Amino acid sequence: MKTSKADFDATCNLFINSVNNYFRHLTEVDSKLNVPYLKESEGLVLKDYTGMIGISGNRKGFVYISANREMYEDLIKIFIGIDKPSDEDILDMAGEISNVVAGNVRANLGANFMISVPVVFQGMPSQLKIPDDVSIYVIPIIWNSHEAFVVIGLQ
Repeated sequence: MKTSKADFDATCNLFINSVNNYFRHLTEVDSKLNVPYLKESEGLVLKDYTGMIGISGNRKGFVYISANREMYEDLIKIFIGIDKPSDEDILDMAGEISNVVAGNVRANLGANFMISVPVVFQGMPSQLKIPDDVSIYVIPIIWNSHEAFVVIGLQ
């Protein structure tokens, strides 16, 4: 079942609000949105580290948050106080932010909006392919001078 444009837009707005709330409440530094855009399924918009959540139920697809190491380092320093986090720490933070953001959206959409555990990766995984029938919405954000992407793909 293909998601209607109105449902797609409403879901994307929930993710935008969830990301903004995450940064505002947990870091006390607001994030700023750049102009969101629709993207073809070819080629992913990725930074250094990514946390991806699968979506199933009455909506199918994924959401991922991708940022450079420096953004995750700043978050880790705020939350845990570690000045020089390992790659594993960075991947954990990428999964954590994706999980919190998707979990907050799930709380709004109910039990039929199911989310997976996060899949985290560094760089561009060779086995990751996005289906052609997925509408992809890219939301560039700036937090604490760091650029990141929230990417939502829904059928």
